[in-house]
Amino acid sequence: MGRDQTGFTLLESLTVLLISSIMLILLFDRLPSAYDARIVKHFAEQLEDDLLYAQQAALAQNKKINVLFDADHCKYTIKPADESLTPYLIREYDHKIAIKKSTLRQHFTYSPNGAPSQGGKMLIEANRASFELTIYLGSGKINVQKK
Repeated sequence: MGRDQTGFTLLESLTVLLISSIMLILLFDRLPSAYDARIVKHFAEQLEDDLLYAQQAALAQNKKINVLFDADHCKYTIKPADESLTPYLIREYDHKIAIKKSTLRQHFTYSPNGAPSQGGKMLIEANRASFELTIYLGSGKINVQKK
């Protein structure tokens, strides 16, 4: 066989394989934190939508609507103040999500005019990602910000 053959040597092929492996390891090392951030962001957006739903239900039906948070069972419930009626919504969330440093109590009510019984903040966290949800007293406006 002559020396005119073209191609890569074993050393060159192994070098490319090593560099590719290092790049993939770095990529997959970052994925869990991005996934957790996405879980928390989705939960914060869903919670905001559900609270707006509770506010709109109070306005439309001219009734008090209760919002109850159950952190032990990772869920929250939106239901009429009349205990005999069935809940409008029971939403479970991922056990990785924690609601911390809350100035909101675990139970508050939207009045028939859509105003919340209390205002406050709650911090929503999962690993390295966190969002702050604020409910303004009076207007009932809801604001979600990444922390």
